[in-house]
Amino acid sequence: MHKEKQSVRSVRLALSLLAGATLFTSNTHAQTSGDAAPADPPKVIITGSNIARIAGEGATPVEVINRAQIDKSGASTVVELLAKLPSVSVALDGNSYNSFAGGASSVSLRGLDAKYTLILLNGRRLANYGFANGAENSFVDLNNIPLAALESVEILRDGASAIYGSDAVAGVINFKTRSNYQGMEASANLGANVKGDGSSGDASLTKGWGDLDKDGYNVLMTIDLMRRNSLRSDKHDAFAVPDYRKYGGTDGRTTTQFQGYVRDYDNGEPGYAIPGCKGTVGIAEGTGDQVCFTNPATQLTPSLSRAGISTIVTKRLNGGDELFLELGLNHNKSTYQQGYPIFDSATLVPTDGTTNPGVLGLPGPTDDTYGFTPGDRLQVFHSITEAGHQVETITNNTVRVVTGWRGKIQGWDSEFALNLNHSKLKDDTTNALLKDVSNQLLTQGIAGTGGYDPFNPANPLSVVSPMMYTMHHNATSELGVAEWKMSTAELFSWQGRPVGFAWGAQGSHESIDDVADPQTELGNVVNYGATSSKASRNLYSVYGELAVPVLANLDAQVALRGDHYSDFGTTWNPKLALAWRPSDKVLLRGSATTSFKAPTLPEIGSITTAYTTVADWARCGPLGYVGAQCSYSPKDYLKGNPDLKAEKASNYSAGIVLQPVKDLVASLDWYGIHQRDTIQALDAQYIVDNEDILPGFAALIGRDPRNAALEATHPGLNKGRINSVTTPFSNVGKTIISGFDLDVRYDLALGNYGKLHFREVNNHTLKYDQSIAPGQEPTSRLGGVYHPRWNNSFRTSYEYGVSEFAMTARTAAGTLNIGDPTYEQDPAVTNARIGSYTVWDLNYTLKANAKLTLNMGVNNVFDKGLVYANSAYVNTYVQGLSDAVGRYAYVNARYAF
Repeated sequence: MHKEKQSVRSVRLALSLLAGATLFTSNTHAQTSGDAAPADPPKVIITGSNIARIAGEGATPVEVINRAQIDKSGASTVVELLAKLPSVSVALDGNSYNSFAGGASSVSLRGLDAKYTLILLNGRRLANYGFANGAENSFVDLNNIPLAALESVEILRDGASAIYGSDAVAGVINFKTRSNYQGMEASANLGANVKGDGSSGDASLTKGWGDLDKDGYNVLMTIDLMRRNSLRSDKHDAFAVPDYRKYGGTDGRTTTQFQGYVRDYDNGEPGYAIPGCKGTVGIAEGTGDQVCFTNPATQLTPSLSRAGISTIVTKRLNGGDELFLELGLNHNKSTYQQGYPIFDSATLVPTDGTTNPGVLGLPGPTDDTYGFTPGDRLQVFHSITEAGHQVETITNNTVRVVTGWRGKIQGWDSEFALNLNHSKLKDDTTNALLKDVSNQLLTQGIAGTGGYDPFNPANPLSVVSPMMYTMHHNATSELGVAEWKMSTAELFSWQGRPVGFAWGAQGSHESIDDVADPQTELGNVVNYGATSSKASRNLYSVYGELAVPVLANLDAQVALRGDHYSDFGTTWNPKLALAWRPSDKVLLRGSATTSFKAPTLPEIGSITTAYTTVADWARCGPLGYVGAQCSYSPKDYLKGNPDLKAEKASNYSAGIVLQPVKDLVASLDWYGIHQRDTIQALDAQYIVDNEDILPGFAALIGRDPRNAALEATHPGLNKGRINSVTTPFSNVGKTIISGFDLDVRYDLALGNYGKLHFREVNNHTLKYDQSIAPGQEPTSRLGGVYHPRWNNSFRTSYEYGVSEFAMTARTAAGTLNIGDPTYEQDPAVTNARIGSYTVWDLNYTLKANAKLTLNMGVNNVFDKGLVYANSAYVNTYVQGLSDAVGRYAYVNARYAF
């Protein structure tokens, strides 16, 4: 059995896991007890031992998902794979069109925004998505990383700003493809919802030519294709009839189609259904309007198509040095069928002198009602069904080129690389409604002088077409990085043990050019906001670190990084990490580091009109609205702030890894993050709650004119309906997070009857305190819908011969019935807890022969239903659409030729 000195092993392991500019190098290999030592050993050497996993652990926890685990997950996209992990939160699942970053997927660690998690591909950065989530969060779109081409995913759940820079506040996720592969392999995955929609299929072909050691070169090419159909509301019980009053929510059935309704604004009374309703005439809860309820089938998720090709070329020179080139091309397309265009309900249409029979036929005054009187202004709630559905198509084309040299200089491992990334986004939406044209034609129609008549179920296209508009929203995101790094396993000896050292330098340029549609920027498209951003920055960095075997069983890593931002000056961030092995069965570890997070480019230079959700209790109290009835969706005006300060943070971790017996390994890691000067838009609900309390807040709120008739029937009502909130970006204060990760694995041998495997993974948040206004002390946000206290995964599998059967339970903790526990709400609503949620997945794996591996399974095997939240702030299902799919069956195959 090959053994290596503890001190040498410690230095090399620390250098590999924590040194240089890449935590995970693409040429990393593991050597087991049966391997012969190579002439030029790889940077990570894990010697054969009963505690090989502990030997492979470093001072910070790293979770590795290998290819076999990816196949067994049943996931068809990267975000679906990561969504199954308790430590990962999904920020965007690629299904939302009510987002400025529609069509994209992103994840985050530690409950922080995605901008704090660094995404790498083969250890190198990628360009951010051209559209920012929430007009501030820059992130890497995971749709550009093909799941079928990955060999592994490695997740560092610890701050790594001293190693990588500011993006790594919460941690790092590194996606790795193969290297030095020979042969050819094909894979295919087919999946379908048992309800008959949401089917998906993907295929990949990987081909490798040449062996670096024998032939002096290697060419690796991967082609991948993916297609997914949309989910339909009529296929799923949870969405088939969106009347959620039985859950304490609101009635989500459509009220504006075939034919909608009108409201007399001046008499303050409930509205009237337009004659000819092709649904059910009823009374809308809360407003009391007489409406036309309809329930058309809708598209819940977009249809997706993706194609990509990646090539890695490596050429070994005579002296052993290598030249390398990596090229990646990706094309992603998402198509959403949305609703019909709808008139702006905020428009007050005059009726003076009208000759329109439908308007004149509205109910007039009675002994008990004011009724409609010609001359009153009307609000029109009507979808223009003659135009057809709106269709949004988002395409993202990316190009990535990495080239460079690696080799030795005076015995030092050295590398130079250029990394160039370009992302081009197009977002086109048909049948958007121009506000100026539609208001004019609607006014004429109500007056009976031509134009569009909402009382006519079939207006001619000659009237409809001039109101329609196709929006074009484009963005370009670019990233260029030049890097030089060097490392040695033995810089010098200290007390007879070698001290390793690594250093490097980087220069990068990042830019974003987000160009809003000109009509949305003018505010001339009904129910659509706009965002635009144009900014860039240069960043120059140097870093160095020492891997010091302080004692025979105590390793230390000391790192320091300096970053100079062209727009935010210079910062220095240190890191100290320790790994102590008091015995072969125990590893104790801990780390401390600082970070510096410059504002994202959109936070500096964006101009955005969006929509937000608030509860306007000043109106809801007098009107008698409670819970979800008090939910309003005003416009939200956000603006970049060039005077923002950078965020700073301190990260801490401490953990223990135990292996009391060969087949049992357990790790428990505590983490803590203390952020200062955190950047976010001033909380809209906080502004509304303090409208009449804090100076200047009333000016941030826009309201409709007060309605005297409505106020006369509702004592205490003295404010118009809220229509806008201005939420400037600012350094709001602090975020304090702590928690722990538990990972327990046990293998039970059954002799000739195979083996049982058990794995328990739990992420438990102990504290999530956050300020939402400048000068405010952090207050707990933990226990609400957005920050559950824990997430858990328990997997049991039985392995026998060439087969394995596995069952996994994924559970999210129960929460309060509110997004943020600090928001105002009736305690009876808030304290009505939302129960924990468990989904069971099944998987069967068959190694049919040396070349063919089959995986088949069912996700959400018991077709677990969704849990509804009925607060004013979260009036929808809590779970994401990945579980809304319900029972989902899949099969995938991997064949090596």
